[in-house]
Amino acid sequence: MLSFFSACSPVYVARSASGHAGLLWRRRSIAKTISDPKTSAELKKKLETVVAVRRYAFDTLALKSSRDYETWTPVKGSVLTWLVSASERLRLRSYEFRFPLAGSFPYKGHFRKDLAEREAAELEMKGYDATVSGAAAYNTPLPLSDPLPSSLLSYGEADLAETLIHELAHGTVYFKDRTEFDEAVATWIGRRGAEAFLRERFGEDSAEMKDWKEGLTGQKRRDDLYRELKDKLAALYDGPADPTEKMEKRKAAFEWARGEALIRGVKLAEPINNASVLAHSLYDPDLAPFDAIFEKNGRDWPKTLAAFKAL
Repeated sequence: MLSFFSACSPVYVARSASGHAGLLWRRRSIAKTISDPKTSAELKKKLETVVAVRRYAFDTLALKSSRDYETWTPVKGSVLTWLVSASERLRLRSYEFRFPLAGSFPYKGHFRKDLAEREAAELEMKGYDATVSGAAAYNTPLPLSDPLPSSLLSYGEADLAETLIHELAHGTVYFKDRTEFDEAVATWIGRRGAEAFLRERFGEDSAEMKDWKEGLTGQKRRDDLYRELKDKLAALYDGPADPTEKMEKRKAAFEWARGEALIRGVKLAEPINNASVLAHSLYDPDLAPFDAIFEKNGRDWPKTLAAFKAL
């Protein structure tokens, strides 16, 4: 997450650098933790999964080798960072946070929730929709290796594998000022890479693969609802109604989504607004084009990654 270190405000940079430095200062060797007889069986198993996923990502998926996640850092809770996202109110257009060195991003990260909420409130006062969401991990462009936050260790085997591979993918395929594409590629690599890892590690008929597929089914129900809501909003905003009428109709669209969420048994992020819809869609890309490139390259990972870099 480049936005942590390249923002304009010196105070923001100092806070972010201090937060990341704290993670580096408290990090522990994963290898030593695994070999320590005092380590609990549960923690040892999770860290062994991390080791296996990293090895698979580098050796089989051909991701760029790095020292990221060779260490881990204990953190409080399941959230490591808080992301602020915003959007115009009568247009599905993300607010861009601009950073002198890193470029533009549709989000900005904070280590403290209160600071993220304060910035979101300021954006709301300026006339934008805004939302704050939690993230269990992030990846930086710094030469120092990123530690694995313990917030990720609360994840199940499949989600842990997908998140790790997703974050490692950013070190292999990255384009400045193309966040939507970068996240789409990382989402595809994380999803397909985790599936391949689980299949090889546990087998097609394993309980782990079954849980993975059931999780994807539930996730699809949620993704489908967000996409339907996004389509409704796009049609409304592009329509002939005046701004006042559009504001009223979008309230109705948000209420429709809440009702559908109850019917379909899925949970939507509150508050439901343009910002939360766009924040979700950033990590819910159409994977079909990437699947097509994978097939075109004979399901060969090095060739596929090279093709992604050439896009």
